[in-house]
Amino acid sequence: MMKGIDVSEYQGIIDWKKVKAAGCRFAVLRAVRRDGSADMQFEANVRGCLENDIPFDVYRYTYALLPTEAQKEADQVIRLLQAYGIRTCRIWWDVEDRSLETRGKEVLTGLIRTAENTAAGAGYAFGIYTGLFFYREGYFDGESLDCPLWIADYPISRSFPFSEEPPADGHRPVIGQPLFAWQYSGKGIIEGILAPVDLDVCYMPFR
Repeated sequence: MMKGIDVSEYQGIIDWKKVKAAGCRFAVLRAVRRDGSADMQFEANVRGCLENDIPFDVYRYTYALLPTEAQKEADQVIRLLQAYGIRTCRIWWDVEDRSLETRGKEVLTGLIRTAENTAAGAGYAFGIYTGLFFYREGYFDGESLDCPLWIADYPISRSFPFSEEPPADGHRPVIGQPLFAWQYSGKGIIEGILAPVDLDVCYMPFR
């Protein structure tokens, strides 16, 4: 079990040396904004992770309602990673926007598969991040997609120090396939970051 965080420009300027010292063993960085431009802290966060030997992946919040849009969104992430010479990280597809609920299970599953195929075609691993409610409602067919699942579910509503152990196993999301990672708080507190941060625990090898 490894504890880590996921971050974006909303966490501001991060002191990654302090984050590392606090025990963070991995990070997931937002790659691009809705318009396809790089997250405003992406370069600084990549540099901070590399300088402090923190393994990292990236994520993209998807709004795609058509296959062409899904491919475009994935291409934007791929171009950013290639521009920075990043070849080994996984692209996590953040599937939770309310607009996606209208697509229907078959269509949304197809959109995710389009993004996955685009990432794989460029040599990148792929995974799905979503909320437990979104997964359980069956808005897409997670069990038919052969990729890791990272699930968000917050059993504790208070602020959650990174130094504390994650909630007990009885709170861990139960899904129809192995759970790669669990985002257990959106109100995390960790040295090196002034704003609240998402806290995660990974159950499988991050690399």
